[in-house]
Order: sequence, then C-alpha cells, then structure tokens
Amino acid sequence: MAGSEDIHATIEKNKNALQDIDHMINSLNDVRSSVHHIFHILQGRTEPQAGAAFREHARFTYTALECLAKMAVSSEGMLNDAQSLELPKLQGPSPVSLEAKQKEAQEEEKVIAGASRTLAGEMSETIVKRKSKDYLNLTIDDTLRWFSRTMKKSGQKVRATRLDDQQSMPFSTVKINVSGVMNAFIVMETNKKGRCTSISRLVVFGAGEENSVWEDSSHLVFKKITQIAVGAVDYIMAKEPRSLLGVVLEWLATYSTLFTAPCSGCGKHLFFDSQQFKHLPPTLYTYNQATTQPFHPQCL
Repeated sequence: MAGSEDIHATIEKNKNALQDIDHMINSLNDVRSSVHHIFHILQGRTEPQAGAAFREHARFTYTALECLAKMAVSSEGMLNDAQSLELPKLQGPSPVSLEAKQKEAQEEEKVIAGASRTLAGEMSETIVKRKSKDYLNLTIDDTLRWFSRTMKKSGQKVRATRLDDQQSMPFSTVKINVSGVMNAFIVMETNKKGRCTSISRLVVFGAGEENSVWEDSSHLVFKKITQIAVGAVDYIMAKEPRSLLGVVLEWLATYSTLFTAPCSGCGKHLFFDSQQFKHLPPTLYTYNQATTQPFHPQCL
C-alpha cells in the first residue's frame, strides 16, 4: 500500500534525527550538571582553585549549548516532515453504525437482565412449592384423581390406588406403581374431612415383590430409596403439610427413570454407595430444588 510505504520512508529518513534527539537529551543533562557546578563556584562552596574550575565549566557549557542549537535545526525539519505526512485512513465503523450497535447491545443487555430475573424467580421456587398448589387442602380421593389426571397428561405410566375404605380412618394406605419399576406403600393419618395430615410409613419395593406394607424390600436399591424417602417426607411435611400426599406422589413418580437415567452429578449410572449397599444407580431424586434430578447421594 502506498500509505504504508510513505510511513516506512519517513521513518528511514529521520533515523539520524532520532539519534540527534538522544544526543540532545544527553547534552542537556551535561549542561545541567555544568551549570550546577558553576552556581556552587559563584556561591563560594568550592576549593581555592575555583577560578579554573569556573572557566572549565563555562567553556564546556558554551560548547554544549552550541551543539544543542545545531541539533535543534535538524530536529525542526524532522518534526515538519512528520506533521506533513498523511497517514492512511483506517477502515472502521462509521459513527452512525457504531451508535446503532451500542443501542442494540444495550437492548440485548436489557433482555438478558429480564430473562435472568425471571429465571432467578423460577429457580428460587422449589418443585415442592410449585406442585403443592395443585393439591392444596384436597381430600385423599381428590388427590388421587388429580394425580391420575396429571400422569395421563404427562404420558407417564404411574398409577396410585387406595387400599382401604372410609371405615379404616384415621389411617389410610395408598399404593403407587411407578412405571413397572417399583411399588411404594404410603400409610398416613387422616382427619374427619378425609385429608392426609401426616405420613407414618413409606416403604418401597421392586415391582415384582409381594411384600406386606410392614416388611422391607429384599433388594438393596429399594431399601436405599426407602431411607431417602424418610428425609423427603419430613422435608415436604415441613414445607407444605396441606399438600403432603400429592407432592409425595409426584416425587415418587419421577423414579420411573431409576434404571435408565445417569447421575446428574458424575454422569455415570452405577456408583459404589457403601459396604452395605454396594453399587447402586442414582437413588436420590431431588425434592428441594427447582427441578427433580437423579443423583447418587455422594454426588449431590
């Protein structure tokens, strides 16, 4: 490019002048030092040979100033050349396009900020809080009807049935079959209005097990889930007691992926849990977060 060649030519042309500037700086330092000594001589701060020293420094200062005057002439030419040089114009955004981009960026920031606030609000509401609204103050029978409708809409093969009748109050038992993967029995206390007030037992079995509600599963994986369910029930009872049964059923329904979904923490399916339980799939489906996800307890 022609502009680039002009720049290189000017730099080459003025290399000597740049060296002269360096010499000028050194000469100025020398002059300063000599003048300093001259003032010391005039103030009587030197030894008896001050007269000779004064003449020596005065002569050196005069010589240095002459040198500086000559250098100034050549440097003036260099400065004139530099000022007259037309640098090539760099291609860049016009002020109009730059302003438009800044405006666009500000709009994007507003959209992102709004989405972040919305997401933060959603994430701050746990799955228990959201689900509880559907089951608030429902009777056991109404809870089961609403739960059945929800499962049909979602396409999940989960079914919950009541194993007792109204005569068995104040205790009731509900069995939930989760997609042929497992069965769970929920024994609860009820009030006169037929609503669940507390859960006294929740036990999980394999889909093919024919155990009593007062027995335990013979499979380690379902024993582990039964242990985890105790903590889940306590948490839901403390947060949403008036929706307890419905939220527990919704949580148990998420175990339909027990033998297929990997851990959301480590990404693996099997993990060594302990000497007691050996290797297990993700047995902890979260209930205190915005969404329910499978984890190995050690990976959460």
